[in-house]
Amino acid sequence: MFDPKARHAETFVVVGLLKPSNTPADRVLWIPLAGLQNLAGHDPAAAQDISAVLVRLDDGSPGAGFLLDLLYNRQGNRLTFAWPIAQVVTELFDRLGWLERVLALIAWLVAVVAAATVLTGLYNSMNERRRDLAVLRALGAHRRTVFAAVVLEAGTIAALGAAAGLLAHFALMTLATVIIQDQTGVVLDPWILDPMLCWGPALIVLLGALAGLAPAWKAYRTDVAEALGHTA
Repeated sequence: MFDPKARHAETFVVVGLLKPSNTPADRVLWIPLAGLQNLAGHDPAAAQDISAVLVRLDDGSPGAGFLLDLLYNRQGNRLTFAWPIAQVVTELFDRLGWLERVLALIAWLVAVVAAATVLTGLYNSMNERRRDLAVLRALGAHRRTVFAAVVLEAGTIAALGAAAGLLAHFALMTLATVIIQDQTGVVLDPWILDPMLCWGPALIVLLGALAGLAPAWKAYRTDVAEALGHTA
């Protein structure tokens, strides 16, 4: 077994540098199998043991993967052949799908709470703005104009919040990209536009506008004479 206290006296000569692949392989030192098996501190009896082998199939032999899968996964019981890789990766991420669903649910709850906050704030402010609304009506503003103005205000508040969220998203993604590249070698592009970055803010604005319907209706029903007389 490997002894972490043992010092490796072996010296390896770097014979070349591979082109960047933007994968964790960029942070790997590739050494011969014999060099790994004979490192000091390892059990000589396990010198021939290999935990994993990276296999690259020839593009001209599409049936090679099927044959290896049949040989090792279907008929054998000692080795495992990860193929097809797309299916293996999909199954891996499917096991983590519940986390994505939980995060999506939290995001929707945050959006609903934010919309409720906009609704409550505007609705309560209608009592303090009754005189302003009454003055607008007295100057000739139609009820529909007042109604639309309140809905537009709610939508604008939601739009400003969505814009701030997008800025925070790109800032955090840029920082995460630097950290991930430094720690793993994987290069991510934080500026790739996902469709969700378009329809997500649009839904937030729509949700904010819907939250403004109740205070807009309250403003719509404001009685001019009563409001001006009450605040005179």
